[in-house]
Amino acid sequence: MTDEENGRDPHRGPSPGQTPREWFAGLLRAHIEERGGGSYEELVVATEQAHLRVAKSTLGDALSGKRTPRLETVQNLVTALHHRQGLPGRPELRDWERDYEHLLDLQSDRRTGTRSAADARAASEGRTWPRRFGPLPEPAHSFLARPALRVPPGPGRFLLTGAGGVGKTQTAAEHVRECLLAGDLDLVVWVTATTREDIVAGLAEAAAELTGSTGPNAELTAARLERWLAGTRRTWCVVLDDLTRPQDLEGLWPPHSTNGVTLVTTRRQDAALQARGTVIDLTLFDAHESLAYLTSRLGTHHTPPEALANLADDLGHLPLALAQAATFLLDNEMSPAEYRTRLAREGARLADLVPDGALPDGYPLPLSAAWTLSVRRADELRPSGVAGPVMHVLSLLDGTGVPGELLATPALSALAPHPSEAAARDEVHDAVHNLRRLSLLSVDTTATTTPRAAPDAGAGPVGALAGKAIRIHSLTQHATRDLLNPPERRAAAGSAAQALVEGWRAPQLPARLDRALRANAFALAGHAQDELLTPVPHPVLYRMGHSLGDSGQASAALRHFRRLREVVDARFAPDDEISLDTRGHLAWWQAKAGDPAGAARAYASLYADQDRLYSSDHPSLLQTRQSAAVWQGAAGDPHAAVTELKYLYELRISLGRAADRDTISNRNHLANFLSASGDHAGALALHEAAWREAEARLGPDHPDALRARSAAMHHRGELGDVASALAALRDLLEVQQIDDPEGLDTFATRARIADWTGREGDPAQAVALLGSLLVDRLRVIGPEHPHTLGTRMDLARWRTAAGEPARAATELTELLADEEELLGLDHPALPVTRAALADALEKIRHR
Repeated sequence: MTDEENGRDPHRGPSPGQTPREWFAGLLRAHIEERGGGSYEELVVATEQAHLRVAKSTLGDALSGKRTPRLETVQNLVTALHHRQGLPGRPELRDWERDYEHLLDLQSDRRTGTRSAADARAASEGRTWPRRFGPLPEPAHSFLARPALRVPPGPGRFLLTGAGGVGKTQTAAEHVRECLLAGDLDLVVWVTATTREDIVAGLAEAAAELTGSTGPNAELTAARLERWLAGTRRTWCVVLDDLTRPQDLEGLWPPHSTNGVTLVTTRRQDAALQARGTVIDLTLFDAHESLAYLTSRLGTHHTPPEALANLADDLGHLPLALAQAATFLLDNEMSPAEYRTRLAREGARLADLVPDGALPDGYPLPLSAAWTLSVRRADELRPSGVAGPVMHVLSLLDGTGVPGELLATPALSALAPHPSEAAARDEVHDAVHNLRRLSLLSVDTTATTTPRAAPDAGAGPVGALAGKAIRIHSLTQHATRDLLNPPERRAAAGSAAQALVEGWRAPQLPARLDRALRANAFALAGHAQDELLTPVPHPVLYRMGHSLGDSGQASAALRHFRRLREVVDARFAPDDEISLDTRGHLAWWQAKAGDPAGAARAYASLYADQDRLYSSDHPSLLQTRQSAAVWQGAAGDPHAAVTELKYLYELRISLGRAADRDTISNRNHLANFLSASGDHAGALALHEAAWREAEARLGPDHPDALRARSAAMHHRGELGDVASALAALRDLLEVQQIDDPEGLDTFATRARIADWTGREGDPAQAVALLGSLLVDRLRVIGPEHPHTLGTRMDLARWRTAAGEPARAATELTELLADEEELLGLDHPALPVTRAALADALEKIRHR
């Protein structure tokens, strides 16, 4: 039945005293009666049966004329009534769309009153308000509203910033749609802003029609829009989507107006651009938002929420990545687990894991291509040609936090082709911020890394980036790595590895920076293992393992070197120096992980192989023999260690190597094992000789001379002269507190002072000193470090001696559990802790 047949004349408009909403609500009520009528509850059931649910409150507002319904609500209701009558196919909705457009037109006229000549001409030509210029993007599938990131109601100028794929365009489009549905907008101008030409063309089209004035110069025509917008009483919104170059808007910015809103979506974060309006920084989804989005797209009938959450984690909670992955899964009937496996597979390319053909939500490019284009644009900014190589390096590192200090190392300064190293550092610094301006990375100013200059770093950008963390989305890194050709990948891996080694050479390296360097080294090894092993293993592979062990994770360091040895053995001959050297590193961490006897055997085996290849006085051969002796002594045979170390010491002296570091180390170990064997006098003689040598060479107040004196006085303390031991340690501490108050050596001296204070007969003061030291070690080196665990052990032991066995027992019980978890059940620290706990419990029983 046609509108004429049922007496309906939708364009007649409201009756006198009737609002446009009331008129449209009457059309809806008449249509419902024509299709069989029904209560609100019955109508809701009808929409549910058609799988087009309309909420009861929404239906009530629409049929009462209280609010303007969404067009989708109208379409769903008409379609549900069509199905309820059992009619085939879908209902004809074009008349309803025209009625709805007429409703919006009537609402606009009601707000603004009179029309201009251009309005009258547009109306005569069938162009009604609200007016639209440029294609408004289609709504995203399962668009997820984010209340905290909504555009304010305006008026104003708002900059929607963020990385590619966070939803800037869709957020702007949803804002426009909501305003249109609410009847709050008369004019929408949507302009693609990737080039100046696109901006001019979009603005000129709107200006020509709205002002009725055109001319041969498109720039001048576009500029007229600003004057029209400033003078109109109509409400307007101009969207400049994907602004690539802020300078492209010079002379074309829409005006500030009480009737208008300007939305700019852009990846650019230039300070001058952000000063133009209110910044709305769109971020990644949080875990709940990601799960809600994937659930709406994929459902949970065959996909449990845990699988969706894992997929979101792998995709870094980037909205567009989730959209493209969801479409790919649906198109290919693939499970999230299968997609994750493909994504993690070595050599997997992001370009192969997006839908084939049309992309979801109208996005013009796969994410990988969009990011590549952004890197290219950053590379074109001054200093030209530097941002690309910097991004190549960053793509191989830990995207959750690359320490800013790394960017000032000589290895990364070399990425800028400037003959002056200081100027090159400036250019690398600027390139990082060019990448930030394109939203390819962020510079986190809240990072806790202690600012320290890299070796030979000097002044300049070190001060700007030191102590900060550079963060890059994992998929941005993935897309960058995908496009690296073999030479680029080798160059980037080499620069990254060398920069890490140079970062570790920084004096007085804080534990926080050490952790950051280690995390980045392991990320690099995961992305570029072959490059780090060819032609020979890069030193970073060894340095990262030692950093891991030195942080307190000796068992993890042992596993690292075992894996490294397997890789080295597969590539190099057993007698190759690289293979032999790797065995030495492995043996060291075997000892530190709690197996000194096994380490002694490993060093003895290594010595036997080196003995076939090296001369009898080769430094590496002698050092391996020394290590075998040291760990034999640590395993419980100090007398054998003394015999071997004495032979090696005398041999080194006879070879004229008295001043060599290896000889000095040999003497220190010999003195320590003499002491362990009960020969404190012999140990004192060796350390006093070392002290006198250091004094003669460096002066009595030099830190190294003070350390040597402290070592000598330790043995005097063992022989009964505790006052001399304490005096030497306090003199040493005075200098260390000035030079490096939070250094590991300074903390070690404080620990020794506390121990000798307790041994002198003041356990309560020892407890006070160790309590303060524990606070500092927890803050600086963390709870897992062996020195921190040792401090907890010493503190509890002296608590027992000071008359607090119950508290000591509690602390030792907690310490024992932590040591079992962190060090392993076979670590030699555990029996010591158990003995201290038994002593505390015995004291409790006898109180």
